[in-house]
Amino acid sequence: MAEPYYITSNVTGKVYDIFSAIRILNMKQAAFYMSQGIELQDIEISQDRKTGESILVFYFNRDDTKDAFEKWCSKKGDTG
Repeated sequence: MAEPYYITSNVTGKVYDIFSAIRILNMKQAAFYMSQGIELQDIEISQDRKTGESILVFYFNRDDTKDAFEKWCSKKGDTG
């Protein structure tokens, strides 16, 4: 496992380990995580690899998102 590498977000001001972070590109998924009480660590502007267009990237702690990810996956499977 990589040694922690801490950075400070220019947006949130939070200090976090980039190697413990998960990148979320889906705005709805990021909003769902926040609605579940998962703390947003950072947001950055990046570039979509396929289109070249600007996109937002949301960073969350990987361990904190495990339960929310399972809920997100089951929610996506709901048809009703």
